[in-house]
Amino acid sequence: MMGTFQEEPVVKKRRLRRIAFFLIEMIIVAITIAALTVYVSAIAAMGAGIVILWVALLVAIRQGRLESRRVDVYLAAAKDKYDSIIGVLCGALYLQDDINVNHTSRVSRLASLVASEMGMRVDDVRLLQKAAILADIGKIEIAQGILSKPGELDDREWKEMKRHPELGYQILSSIVPLRDARDIVLAHHERFDGQGYPRGLKGEEIPLGARIFSLADAYCAMTSDRPHRKKMAHEMALKEILRNSLTQFDPEVVRAFVRCEERGLINEWHSEDKPAQPVVSGVPSAA
Repeated sequence: MMGTFQEEPVVKKRRLRRIAFFLIEMIIVAITIAALTVYVSAIAAMGAGIVILWVALLVAIRQGRLESRRVDVYLAAAKDKYDSIIGVLCGALYLQDDINVNHTSRVSRLASLVASEMGMRVDDVRLLQKAAILADIGKIEIAQGILSKPGELDDREWKEMKRHPELGYQILSSIVPLRDARDIVLAHHERFDGQGYPRGLKGEEIPLGARIFSLADAYCAMTSDRPHRKKMAHEMALKEILRNSLTQFDPEVVRAFVRCEERGLINEWHSEDKPAQPVVSGVPSAA
């Protein structure tokens, strides 16, 4: 009896140990199953997330295309309004006159050619084109008697005429679609040596667009027939441009102009002009 009595605690311990091991095994199995469930769920969730992302991306692309179409429609409408504004202003400025229309068009195209040669961004070239068309908009405020005077202007009239860049700046400042062209318009009669007007700016103080415009305007003025003089030959005008480098014109702009000429771009652009008689004169511009 004593031996049996001593064995019972040992048996109980073994049973408890087996139960404990069984519980531990069950816990491990439960943890493993739970981990697998979470893992599988994570993979499934990830797959679902990827699908959702793809769907969202496709929807975003579709919406982007629709928005792009809306922007294109808006820009087309804005361009129509912008062209209408320019048309009205040019009409008020008497740019419907054949001489003025032709000069403005030639200056705009030549300035674009030189600007592109200098590596100017497309948006800046377009801005320069806009400014070239609107450069003389300030003349709306100048007395018609001064604008149409056949002879030379006297000191008082010339002083009044020289106000047109500032008047143009003020006009464009009040028209939001054209406001970005105002700085070029204000500076289009400045000279590289600081002897221009209205502010006497010098060198790189002058906006690059205005420096390019100045050369294009002078070249087109020299190579165009005017009521009081015959146009200058291309070769003579080129010499005048070179002679006035560093004084009236930015030498970098002159070099770009010469590169265009050496590549035949000026002759190609100029090919529709009739043969001209060489006329020795200064370097005029459309004041």
